[in-house]
Amino acid sequence: MYKKYALLLVMLLGITAHAFAQQTHKQFVLNNTEIIPIHSKITGRDHELVVVYPSSYKTNPAKKYPVLYYLDAYWDTPLLASTYGNLIYDNLVPEFIMVGLSYPSSADYSKERRIDYTFTAVDEKSGKANLFLNFIQQEVAPLIEGQYRGEKTDRVIAGNSLGGLLTLTAAYQAPGFFSGYIALSPAVEWDKQALVKVDTDYAKKHKALNGRMFISYGTTEYPAFRDPIIEFQKQLDARKYQGLELLNYAMEGLDHTGIKGDGYVRGLIWVWKPKKPVGPSGLERDMTSAK
Repeated sequence: MYKKYALLLVMLLGITAHAFAQQTHKQFVLNNTEIIPIHSKITGRDHELVVVYPSSYKTNPAKKYPVLYYLDAYWDTPLLASTYGNLIYDNLVPEFIMVGLSYPSSADYSKERRIDYTFTAVDEKSGKANLFLNFIQQEVAPLIEGQYRGEKTDRVIAGNSLGGLLTLTAAYQAPGFFSGYIALSPAVEWDKQALVKVDTDYAKKHKALNGRMFISYGTTEYPAFRDPIIEFQKQLDARKYQGLELLNYAMEGLDHTGIKGDGYVRGLIWVWKPKKPVGPSGLERDMTSAK
């Protein structure tokens, strides 16, 4: 008798599993997004651009938009798409296009980003940031500005960790190309703090470093990683570069990747503060019928 019930149970479970497998469920999809494959002649490798369009993009075909170029798009696109919507609702930032730098799904993201986001080589799998910045300047930006209505005079670059390192590197190696920089927990400790030397050498020849810059870290991050960021913030603040609007920020009680949520909110508000739209927030409009 026991074997009969056991066999029946197995059959029922098999039928249920099969029926469940046959069901088709609608997947959650981020609206107003597109993935653009691009092979770079400069890096010699395949890349992908994850483009997130503002809601007015289709209804305003003549309008051009500021552009946020953000790194690690394969990880951070959902977060940034949500953050963007919240900031637009609160009327804290202008509409902008987001262009995420990514790689094909078959790629080893950790390996690829280490090659592209570091500007000095500690081995054969690092130190190609100069090529990657050229890729952004000479291949990505012309594509976005020529075919997707990106604004040439208002570009922001953003990233976390090694992405933050590349973001800060861009200020020195591609001066004037970006108008804003959001560096979240940048890997200042990379290659015996090579970025500190870059800033020191730059300061000997330049009085200006133009742009709005946001640099942050989490207070509970591993000290060997966190402390060089703090020292770099102090060094950069002491330079008093002409044209640099710097906001150093510490995120209490947060660690290395947990800072992204608060960091991107505050960073985006800071870099586009001069272009904050006039008028009430969405909540005020909803509650008062204000326009």
